[in-house]
Amino acid sequence: MPQPSPRRLPNPVRAALMAAGLSLPLLPLATAMASAQPVKATYRVFVGGITALDVEAMLDVTGDRYRVEVSAVTGGTIGRLFSWRTDSLTDGYVRGDDLRPASHRQTSQLRGEPRNVTLTYGPQGDVAVSVSPPPEKDDREPVPPALQRGTLDPLSAVLDLLFAVGAREGCDRSLPVFDGRRRYDMLFSEVGRRIVDPSRYSVFAGVAQQCRVAYKPVAGYARSSPAGRFWQRSDPADRPPVDLWLAPVAAGYPPLPVRLETDSDFGSVVVHLTGVTPQAADRRAGAMPQPAR
Repeated sequence: MPQPSPRRLPNPVRAALMAAGLSLPLLPLATAMASAQPVKATYRVFVGGITALDVEAMLDVTGDRYRVEVSAVTGGTIGRLFSWRTDSLTDGYVRGDDLRPASHRQTSQLRGEPRNVTLTYGPQGDVAVSVSPPPEKDDREPVPPALQRGTLDPLSAVLDLLFAVGAREGCDRSLPVFDGRRRYDMLFSEVGRRIVDPSRYSVFAGVAQQCRVAYKPVAGYARSSPAGRFWQRSDPADRPPVDLWLAPVAAGYPPLPVRLETDSDFGSVVVHLTGVTPQAADRRAGAMPQPAR
């Protein structure tokens, strides 16, 4: 297998994480979670069979407010070649059956070069945007304000899906997403209940709900897309779908992501759950074996 360029590898991995939404869900009723302690989960990302990223995620809900934090850093062989890190934070509100983000921030560093996004949401669904570097430097058209209005950030979009799965509404839904540079729809569809086999890479094995995530590009994509980039293929609609498995593995919470699979120009992308606290006491939906040594 040819050795991938270290500057190009984070693009498919970061996009896969965004697509899969390695974040943690809300219960159908926020009041049911008001006394629950924050839930934390860790994941390991493999690209082409090579360890690429270690991910930490946290969800905290107090009353009608939620906070999600997701951090990813290069690990394993890739981490020894170069350092890359990204941190995302979303604050928002639960309004009945809806999630209303208040702010979303994402920062990343690749070889000392920062890329930052800050989204602030107004009461009418309008979005104030701060992006560095600006879209023009990426050779892309800015997303018009009319297309930003009424959208979710990527973390809240996945939380919305998990909120619905926890309420037994299933995966099927389409959600408008704006990440500060791109406007797209995340299209979730039901695959069904599947068995996740035991693996020395994961702490989960058992029955999980499988959802498929696809994308409908709307605006903000590069005018000329370089070949060989997961996120910027010649046609953004050609981006491969993401399969996401969900299972109830945390005490007091609905199903969380336990596995993710997709494809990239550098090989398969597989994400394993490596730890979760607090663990579920009721394991009828799936076992939580200890990782193999």
